[in-house]
Amino acid sequence: MKILSIRQSPPGGSTLARFDLELNDHLRLYNLALRQRGEGRCWTVAPNAFHERTAAFGEQFNRAISDLALAALMELPADASTNA
Repeated sequence: MKILSIRQSPPGGSTLARFDLELNDHLRLYNLALRQRGEGRCWTVAPNAFHERTAAFGEQFNRAISDLALAALMELPADASTNA
């Protein structure tokens, strides 16, 4: 499992970044949102299609991908606003 690309979101909202995730050689997920939750924990949500989520993740898996995305976000240069 690895982050293919991560893009910082503009400041001011709950979305910290958008990212693309490769789960394995057979499955990639694009444009996932890394969001800041009220209690300080980051959470990942799938994009919408036809006003509904395209996927949902169990809590343990969500924590794993959110932690991976947050680590990738922290590795971006301070002025980065595009792909990593």
